[in-house]
Amino acid sequence: MASELTYRGGGASPVAGAGASSGGYSAKPSKPLAWLPRAARYAAAEHRPVFALAGMLIAAAVITIASPSTSSSTGAAVASYSSSNSHHNSNPLARFSVEPAHHRDLASTRHFVGGKVPLGLKRKALRVLVTGGAGFVGSHLVDRLLERGDSVIVVDNLFTGRKDNVVHHFGNPNFEMIRHDVVEPILLEVDQIYHLACPASPVHYKYNPVKTIKTNVVGTLNMLGLAKRINARFLLTSTSEVYGDPLQHPQVETYWGNVNPIGVRSCYDEGKRTAETLTMDYHRGANLEVRIARIFNTYGPRMCIDDGRVVSNFVAQALRKEPLTVYGDGKQTRSFQYVSDLVSLFLLPTLSDY
Repeated sequence: MASELTYRGGGASPVAGAGASSGGYSAKPSKPLAWLPRAARYAAAEHRPVFALAGMLIAAAVITIASPSTSSSTGAAVASYSSSNSHHNSNPLARFSVEPAHHRDLASTRHFVGGKVPLGLKRKALRVLVTGGAGFVGSHLVDRLLERGDSVIVVDNLFTGRKDNVVHHFGNPNFEMIRHDVVEPILLEVDQIYHLACPASPVHYKYNPVKTIKTNVVGTLNMLGLAKRINARFLLTSTSEVYGDPLQHPQVETYWGNVNPIGVRSCYDEGKRTAETLTMDYHRGANLEVRIARIFNTYGPRMCIDDGRVVSNFVAQALRKEPLTVYGDGKQTRSFQYVSDLVSLFLLPTLSDY
């Protein structure tokens, strides 16, 4: 049984064998401009060239209208700047005057006037982390850092530090305090780390010797790991106790010391020596920029009166009107330096600060 096909044109099937000239259905109707490539036919269809030409004409007209005003204003500015320069050259006091900002920008050069530092050479404010920043030395360091315009984050567990040492900075938008123990890791984003966290008084560090050595070793390891992760410069505040019971007076940095590893003070002595070792290993192994400062006896405001060290004992005995204790034969060579001078020494400007 033959089937009847219905074509899209709606008509019946054409007679078999009929040619294309017979007016029947053609499966591929002829396309205009069939001799052009497909991309060219697409670009030429639906009046696309007309729209493209109209767009180019409009853009050219806008540029032509806007160009004379811009060039004329630029020319006027150049003329004004040239006349201003010629006027200043004839005036002996011209080098002390300040040029308008748009004139300086137009010249595309840095114009040094009045001895002012160019903007590009001004020091960048840093974000600084100070561990143990609520302590005696740390609080003075925080004062100096904020004074020079840095943003400071203090991390302190207040074991020996006190909030009173930094309370005058509360409300300062550049100051932040976090109560935290450096034995536990902490993640922060800073440019520099000043690691001062550790009880430094014999009274305090002998109270809990295991905690003291953990602060020196684990705490320093945590801070060095943080410095490596964020590529921050690292300062370790060490101590004269790394020399132990020295056989050399005065001590120089090349002296390795005479330390008792099992004594009652070894938690602090050996802890600081290990902290220095870790610091130098990170410097050599991870190319970390580090500083180590071995602090001798210091004294000054905010120092605990019951600190247990020589100067605080002298002060306490003087206040109580007691006889002063003579340590040794009185010929010790350790120098006592006011803490503000020490802080100034730490913060001498270097090229890496800029």
